Amino acid sequence: MTEEIVYANLKFENNHELDNITEPEETKEKVIQIPKDYRTQLTDLNMTKNQLHANFSNILQAIGNHLCLEGEKKLKNNGQNCVLCPANWLWKGGDTCYYLSKEEKSWEQSHQFCSSRNSTLLLIKDAAKMKLVQEFPRETYWLGLTFRDEQKEWYWTDNTVLTKQMSWVKQLHPQYCGYIYYNSVYSTPCTKKYYYVCEKPAILFQRGSNHWQEDWFVRPKRL
Repeated sequence: MTEEIVYANLKFENNHELDNITEPEETKEKVIQIPKDYRTQLTDLNMTKNQLHANFSNILQAIGNHLCLEGEKKLKNNGQNCVLCPANWLWKGGDTCYYLSKEEKSWEQSHQFCSSRNSTLLLIKDAAKMKLVQEFPRETYWLGLTFRDEQKEWYWTDNTVLTKQMSWVKQLHPQYCGYIYYNSVYSTPCTKKYYYVCEKPAILFQRGSNHWQEDWFVRPKRL
């Protein structure tokens, strides 16, 4: 910064109109003050980050200790891992929680209910999921599956296109919504009222350790 000031003075020394102009004192103070404030802000941010991390670790530790019970080593909820689902939701293995409705709604009402719980209507994209669903009470359940007029295609509610090769998908009619009964997927007017299943990623707490503490790390599954 000193070199820049000297250069500016040399440049203007032959200009009589500028001979008497000096650099304002407040400008010098600002130039010095900005880096100092920046360092102070960084220090404060780092302290806040460390405090938040410590608080979050303590909260996870408490949750793990209270909710994750010791289980057999062959189980998912053993001493090192614990899968948690919200109250009244089912865990059927894997990394997904399911909510089975106790009342019938239209497709849109069912969709809105699941969305309000940060979940989606049931998605069945593979044989493993289909096999799991057959363990639910044998009812008719809405799926997160609708026909989109613009694309002239069937879409799951996660914005992926329905794969035609799925053997359990029967004839689907445009402008309808998808539902499942036992081991087959059908379509029907969306205004009908059926039961529904919501699904959302389970929370996996995995215990890790180092020389100083034990932490529980949250690993949500991607839908």
